[in-house]
Amino acid sequence: MRYAALPALAAILACLALAVPSRAAEPGPLARSVIAEAAGRLNDQLAAVAQSAKALGAAYAALYRDAQALAPGERARFLESYAVKDGTVAFRAPASACGPDPQAQAPCQALYFYNGENFTDETFRALSAMTRLAPAMAAAHDALPFSWVYLTTPGQNFCIYPYLPLSEAVNNAQPTDKGFYTAADFEKKACGWESPYLDLAGAGMMVTVACPVYDGDTLLGVASRDVTLAQLSKNVLTDLAAIPGAKAVVMNRRGKAIAASDPKIADFIIRENTKAGDAVVYFRADRGLAALGQEKNLESPDKAVNDAAETVLERAESERKWPIAFTRGKETVLAARLGETGWYLMLVLPQKVAR
Repeated sequence: MRYAALPALAAILACLALAVPSRAAEPGPLARSVIAEAAGRLNDQLAAVAQSAKALGAAYAALYRDAQALAPGERARFLESYAVKDGTVAFRAPASACGPDPQAQAPCQALYFYNGENFTDETFRALSAMTRLAPAMAAAHDALPFSWVYLTTPGQNFCIYPYLPLSEAVNNAQPTDKGFYTAADFEKKACGWESPYLDLAGAGMMVTVACPVYDGDTLLGVASRDVTLAQLSKNVLTDLAAIPGAKAVVMNRRGKAIAASDPKIADFIIRENTKAGDAVVYFRADRGLAALGQEKNLESPDKAVNDAAETVLERAESERKWPIAFTRGKETVLAARLGETGWYLMLVLPQKVAR
């Protein structure tokens, strides 16, 4: 019901809530329902990404249990063809549909080991399970094609889909030290989310979910997924931006800019983050940006959005009732928290629609 309800609620809000004069009291239940529905949609998509990673991990655990004894010749086949660069070993499958040397992002799995040629029985047991995991990885990717799917073991085995060439894979050493592994909540045996970051390959802002994989109390690895935030949030932000004069943004709990419905703001985020080689744009007013204490950080080009976001972040520290809804000057501000990640979806809109 959530998916069908949002456009209708947005239309009602455009007709009613936006026409409230500037001296109006705090926005009512109707306005709150719009931002709650939108946040629910976005949160559902994030939860689906996490659930996909968890399911991938469960499939690996089952395959790993069955891989206790390698089939005759299986170890030999792994050793027939592999390449080494800077201590990173790429295991190749000459019979693969992608060929022995696939191009970047070819629709096939890549297998790596990040401890040189110091192979052990555990190395090959993990490789055996990972090889059989390839169809599940392909299916998971195809369900969300703007993503990467991968799994890392404590012993430094690593598999990823679509294909990642050895020249790029060397950048992941040691994978167990990377955010896509350490973001997992090992204490609670639950998925964790890495802070949003700029994809250096040009995909824009991305986020990674990391789900630990256990067999009882034994850690087998971490299943991870990267997703492109602009594509993940596009439909939700587009629906909200259909309200005349509205601007919708997504930010993390520190105000880091994740996505925006306004093309000018979205372009600024991409341009400045790319220039800096990092996610440096925030929806923060001057006082909030200064408090972050990092000189390279930038505020978004929209002062009204930044000021509204600063108020949301300040109120979020003590707010018990969500969504947040308030008026400031000639604008109405609505904000909801995403339970999956703790981020905020914020909508800034004029209280009167131009006739």
